[in-house]
Amino acid sequence: MKVTLYAHPDYWDLSEEKKKEVCNGCGAKGAWYNFLIPGKIFKEPCDIHDFDYERGDSEEDKIEADRRFIQNMKRIVAATDNKLLKKYRRVKARAFFKSVKDFGDEAFWGDKVVDKKNSKGKEIEI
Repeated sequence: MKVTLYAHPDYWDLSEEKKKEVCNGCGAKGAWYNFLIPGKIFKEPCDIHDFDYERGDSEEDKIEADRRFIQNMKRIVAATDNKLLKKYRRVKARAFFKSVKDFGDEAFWGDKVVDKKNSKGKEIEI
């Protein structure tokens, strides 16, 4: 099955080494439960989403990454011929999207500064 997926142009230029460093497929990077997530058909959209989260630095970037993620998964669903499999993939795509939309803030923001313009870091003793 061939499907056209969309990503930031830099994604398509990633070396395999850099891709392995930034992208981990579906699930949270390093999470113990990733083996439980059945997402092979959506691995490339998940990798694109990981890359978008890595490079993004604003709320708009997160929204765009999540939107691109669901659109890429919908393209895979649309290209699926088997009606039962198509329904299963649609449900799974919605679940993946809802998960990143509702719980992706920690993965997106990580160590990023939320408001670079109005923030200044200072190391303090606690």
